[in-house]
Amino acid sequence: MFPQSLLMLMFSTLPFMTAMLLLFNSTFISLEIPLLSVFSFNLPVSLMIDWTSMMFLFTVMFISSTILLFSVEYIPPSEHKQFSFLLLSFVLSMSLLILSDNIIFMLLGWDGLGLTSFILVIYYQNFSSSGSGAITIFSNRMGDIFILLSIALLTMNCSWNFSMNEMFPLIVLILLTLAACSKSAQFPFSAWLPAAMAAPTPISALVHSSTLVTAGVYLMIRVMNSPHPLSLSMILLISTVTTIYASMSANWEMDMKKIIALSTLSQIAMMMFAISLGSTILAYFHLIIHALFKSMMFLCAGIIIHSSSYQDMRFMGSMFKASPVISSILGIASLSLMGIPFMSGFFSKDPIIETILFSKFLSFLSILMLLSIGMTSAYSTRMVLFTLKFFLKTKPDINIHSSNFMETPIMLMAPFSILMGAIMMWFTSPNQLIIIPPLIKFLIIMILMLGGMLGISLIFASNKYKKFGQAAISLWFNHFLTTISFKLTSPLMNLFMKNDKLWQEMYGPKFCFKQISFYSSSPDLFMNQLLFIILLLTLFPLMIMFF
Repeated sequence: MFPQSLLMLMFSTLPFMTAMLLLFNSTFISLEIPLLSVFSFNLPVSLMIDWTSMMFLFTVMFISSTILLFSVEYIPPSEHKQFSFLLLSFVLSMSLLILSDNIIFMLLGWDGLGLTSFILVIYYQNFSSSGSGAITIFSNRMGDIFILLSIALLTMNCSWNFSMNEMFPLIVLILLTLAACSKSAQFPFSAWLPAAMAAPTPISALVHSSTLVTAGVYLMIRVMNSPHPLSLSMILLISTVTTIYASMSANWEMDMKKIIALSTLSQIAMMMFAISLGSTILAYFHLIIHALFKSMMFLCAGIIIHSSSYQDMRFMGSMFKASPVISSILGIASLSLMGIPFMSGFFSKDPIIETILFSKFLSFLSILMLLSIGMTSAYSTRMVLFTLKFFLKTKPDINIHSSNFMETPIMLMAPFSILMGAIMMWFTSPNQLIIIPPLIKFLIIMILMLGGMLGISLIFASNKYKKFGQAAISLWFNHFLTTISFKLTSPLMNLFMKNDKLWQEMYGPKFCFKQISFYSSSPDLFMNQLLFIILLLTLFPLMIMFF
């Protein structure tokens, strides 16, 4: 897979150049291909090629290519082809979702994401990954149901487009908001994101930090052209609740991958909060910048876990001496996550904080959001200190060895964590200037410091908060709510399985086995065909523009 990943890395620059061209010329390309026409019922395949979709496509392809490069050494050679096929099918689904301007056509990519993420979560095929995969796919199925209902309700208008639609009905906006919350793991669907860390680390870096969880935010950015106050209030409340319990849980958690997952949950909630304030462009900035530094952070965690064989941070240590490159890059990603001035995260987080205050909406929810941003600094610093301590821990079997091949893709991604925020700010909003009174600027610093102190007081070592910690680690009992629903419906599911097994024969394991055995006779040919389709999707906008 080494040549394919390099080819994909080279082609990922094309969407970036297209995005810049479309942005400078203030143009977009809307393409409609008639698919079905019955009386007044017209169902087209709609594509929207603008700077928003192209920049997101560049981000997805760049991260996917570096992760394919990373997995050449991370995944055993015997499993390369299977793993790469799953990863490329995921990228294809995401590309369909990004480019589609039609809610029916978007459902193909949306469903493909849910299915491939389930297959990737159960990749290791043990009891833990099986339970995590079940929670993942059932949570995502809820979102599919909401989208199907909204498609049915939009049949009255005979228009399913995002951009050319003047106004969505309120019920459709609420259904699409709930669908976005299920895909982006917002309350009450948060349980699946930490559980999905049972997948291999490259999958966590791609699926659960930069693409799958951002699909819901991307849907909201597309839909919220003409929002309703009720839907905005709903997003405001859900995102605030999610970000505060995700930040608190990250301060108690000891599993390194779960801390990064909870951090992702908190940042996605922050994007949703920006959308609820009407700043969709700021939410989009944070989406792109967060995807780049968070996937890099996951890959750093992957190398540390791969070399030390532990995910618990209490067994880690001595990374400074063993691998200074990984230590430095993990520090860069953490600084960007905290929003330290002039890292890329600063250029997207600071405008969101200023918009919160400038909107004169300084309510209790806004103060909670600022507290959670302060707690981000606490758990990021804690993770770095636990992982990179100088002294050896009590475990004598830690054997950390640096791998130059696995470090290469991370070094490719590192400049983006420093420069991407400034680049996007220069290109898109050169005249942005928000002047805030000194008193409110001082208030921001005070609330952020208070959040940091709260985070430090909530660390695992503090005995006085341990009883409270059970509620936080279970994500405000989200885990229990999820498992109770499975227990209640399990008798019905067992009854269904006993009475009707025909679908299993037709579409279940036997059917999948036949298809896989058919393609496994020529896997290289099939992989190249799949890669060709993805590259064709990348070149498609350029062909339309110039011909």
